Amino acid sequence: MGSYGIDWNNVDLNSPCESYQNLIENLTFNSLLLEINSNLSVIDEKTVAAQFEDDLQGRVRESRDIFRANLANIIAHAKKEREDV
Repeated sequence: MGSYGIDWNNVDLNSPCESYQNLIENLTFNSLLLEINSNLSVIDEKTVAAQFEDDLQGRVRESRDIFRANLANIIAHAKKEREDV
């Protein structure tokens, strides 16, 4: 994920800049096309589909890692918000 000076292992959920960051990185057509052109020697349905799945699963893994690293922060923040209501 882009850094923006964020500690992804300890996201500050009180900071609008950090709390509004995506948990999962966007997968755009442009980023997929870049990966295809950079990584594939043969471009066909099978290789393009495999590249897409690779990119998607990589983003899912990264998102899970960020979620797990911040689970205690998320729970604490949610409980605090509930108390403030």
